[in-house]
Amino acid sequence: MTSHSDALMQMFSRNQAATCLFLEKVIRQVDIGVHDHEIGTPQRLSFDIYVMLSGDSAPEEDEISQVLDYEYLVAVLDETLNLQRASLLETLANRLLDRILKPHSVEAATVVITKLDVLDGDGQLGCSITRIK
Repeated sequence: MTSHSDALMQMFSRNQAATCLFLEKVIRQVDIGVHDHEIGTPQRLSFDIYVMLSGDSAPEEDEISQVLDYEYLVAVLDETLNLQRASLLETLANRLLDRILKPHSVEAATVVITKLDVLDGDGQLGCSITRIK
């Protein structure tokens, strides 16, 4: 499994700089899970999304059209959550990655999904997947 750090190191081996856009701690109510008591009962999930671009992403002009718009990350998250129900966090993370990696400028991405209310105050559980194009 490749980690977020490994993806950055691979990018640095090819380039002198990398830009990481991120969306962190976004909480959504999501119907997810494999157990009978989870089906039809939305759970609070926290989403952290990291998108890696090669170079320092210095735009020629100070215009939003010159860079990957941060709103893209929110839109991808919400659009993906409106797709068919996923039972597994891994399925949902991979669906997000499929959409996040579409723009040509994106070289790698990491999705971290955390179930916030599963453990009774004794930690958190979730899934983290990193993919490099």
